[in-house]
Amino acid sequence: MTAPGHTPAERDTLRVAFFALGAVFFGIAVLDRVLAIAGGFSSLLLTVFLTWLLAFLIGPLVDALDHRLPLGRGLAVAVAYGAVIGSIVLFVAAIAQVGAREASDLVGRIDEITASIARLVGDIQRAIGLDRSTVDLAAVVEDLQRRTLPAVIQGLADQTQLIAGAVLTVFGTLFIIVVLSLYAVADPDAITGMIRRIVPNRHADTLELVERSVGRAFRGFLRTQVVLVLIQIGITLALGLAFGLPYLFLLTVSTGVLMFIPFFGPPLALIPVIFVAVAFRPEVSLLVIVILVVGQTILVNAIQPRLLREGVGLHPILVIVALLVGSQVAGLWGAIFGIPLVAVANLLLRYVIDARAVNEVEGIELAEVVAAIQAEHPEVEVEEAVAIAADHAEAMLVADAVVQEPERA
Repeated sequence: MTAPGHTPAERDTLRVAFFALGAVFFGIAVLDRVLAIAGGFSSLLLTVFLTWLLAFLIGPLVDALDHRLPLGRGLAVAVAYGAVIGSIVLFVAAIAQVGAREASDLVGRIDEITASIARLVGDIQRAIGLDRSTVDLAAVVEDLQRRTLPAVIQGLADQTQLIAGAVLTVFGTLFIIVVLSLYAVADPDAITGMIRRIVPNRHADTLELVERSVGRAFRGFLRTQVVLVLIQIGITLALGLAFGLPYLFLLTVSTGVLMFIPFFGPPLALIPVIFVAVAFRPEVSLLVIVILVVGQTILVNAIQPRLLREGVGLHPILVIVALLVGSQVAGLWGAIFGIPLVAVANLLLRYVIDARAVNEVEGIELAEVVAAIQAEHPEVEVEEAVAIAADHAEAMLVADAVVQEPERA
């Protein structure tokens, strides 16, 4: 007998839905526990990830030195790391000398800055015809400076010891990262060989695909960010030299650091330049702001999507999703590295979809088509050959549909 009101097919559907929802809930619960456990090792995982990233960046330089110069692997590693560490030391020394001097001078001129901004705000208020009896914007700026700045300075003074401890911790972590990456770069075959022994031989092609996808995604992402940083630094330097903006070293450093943050960084990178222009060159500040906004609009809406699409193969919508999900899961680090991680997943998913599209066409063998494409174009990787084969398969399906349509008629 069946339950009243339900046929056997309906009961089977309800049963499947019940088990499916239960499986989804169980999976989410397990994932929540895994993330909670991984959160306890977040600092260790971040250290390992940054170690891999540093080795990933320096590895090609070491390989180039090893192949082009008769140095040997060990000496090539020493030269590459010496150049990188020397560059970092010079950069830190420049910040300590030039940057600290400019920052100290900037803080010492805070009253001048406040007066300049108050005058500019007063001029704007008079230009728009807003009566000072209603609100005195210049007085608001001065009052804000008097109440806010001492609190900020006192807070920094109170946190000096904590800041010093945090700096020491950061340098200690950087030292560990450099040492670990040094071992990874010096003997990469040992690590890759161990990974290949762990992975079964039948999945060797998949492992190579993952390695290439990770390399392409991260190289494309880093290349894109470096290009964006250099363009924005160039704009900042050009504006600083053209309009005589002071503290140009601080402006370029802050612009470069902020621009490296995806999505959120570009608008933040405008703030230091606009602040200095308004505070010290108010007569040209409007022109500076217009140039910055126009340049930023072109950079973010025209250049950045094209670079990301060419470098990591991501649509702008996927970039935004990667940033939102990454920032939600891992904060700032998630926002920074969410894009390459999503790019890796996107490349692998596209490979699976393209391979299925070829396999679904009768009379086509994926391995044979890929081999033929690579024989004609040896520089093409497997995943690119599979994408080309998928395009050919889709074209064949369309052609067959066109041929069969008159026959049906």
